[in-house]
Amino acid sequence: MKAAIINQFGGPKVFEIRDIERPEIKADQILIKVITVSINPIDWKQRKGNHKFILGSPFPIVLGYDVCGEVEEAGTGITKFKNGDIVFGVLDNKYGGAMAEYAVGHENCFSIKPDNISNEEAAAFPMVSLTSLQALRDTVNLKPEQTILINGASGGVGHVAIQIAKILGARVIAVSSTQSKDFVEQFKPDLFIDYKTQDILKLDMKVDIFFDVAANYTFPKTKHLLNPGGVYLNLEYINTLKKMPVNWLHQLFSKGKKARSLLMKHNNADLDLISQWIIENKLRISLDKTFTLEKISDAHEYAQQGHNKGKNVVVISN
Repeated sequence: MKAAIINQFGGPKVFEIRDIERPEIKADQILIKVITVSINPIDWKQRKGNHKFILGSPFPIVLGYDVCGEVEEAGTGITKFKNGDIVFGVLDNKYGGAMAEYAVGHENCFSIKPDNISNEEAAAFPMVSLTSLQALRDTVNLKPEQTILINGASGGVGHVAIQIAKILGARVIAVSSTQSKDFVEQFKPDLFIDYKTQDILKLDMKVDIFFDVAANYTFPKTKHLLNPGGVYLNLEYINTLKKMPVNWLHQLFSKGKKARSLLMKHNNADLDLISQWIIENKLRISLDKTFTLEKISDAHEYAQQGHNKGKNVVVISN
């Protein structure tokens, strides 16, 4: 099968398009013919080698987690899917493996693709929507009428988090740049703030959750913006672990204010819930640019600049 592989860590140009063997499945896995894949920050961070001390260097590596594809083969233990089903989800293999004509994953990684979205949109949804849902519902227990500030509101997680926060009944303050104002406001935040013209750290308001999607701030710098019991939340799980002693000290005598982070969990019940919201038109995804597999280097170079509005997608097959 054709795949985009890397044989070394580095910049976007390390990708090679090669023919490699098709992966084999276990009893609790499905093999999918990949249609579309979306790019997340974890992909280009892993390409650079940021996680090599955790995941090793098992070259050649096929990157990519977010995927939409057709079930080609189902393991003997699979009960939810059958050959021919169009599914979407987040792969659970080391380094993912989606940037290829075929990929494998466990049953818990997938859900049936809703009929009212495209294959490109389906590949863009899983990681950002699961991350947003689990962050807001589980990690910080966001409640109706609470106020959440989302810093980095125009990105993949950011614009989905706005919508999920609204579904959960919260008041949303979206932070991005003026160039992204029209894009962000289509998702109906209660307030938009341009970080280039207003210093977020000097806001004359309090919030219950400071969701730092862009990871521009820290708990010590933002805790004065939090209501008692408020939470500073980011997605930099490993860096947050490193800062735990500092965060713990700052949590002392701070009226219950906390710093939290998370790792997304594979959970097809959550993905089924997201699918239902998509079907009910409560949740939508925005696509920025679309690339072919042969342009994977260009796709990574563009994505890691961090200025995209929504998600970038690679089309593998039709």
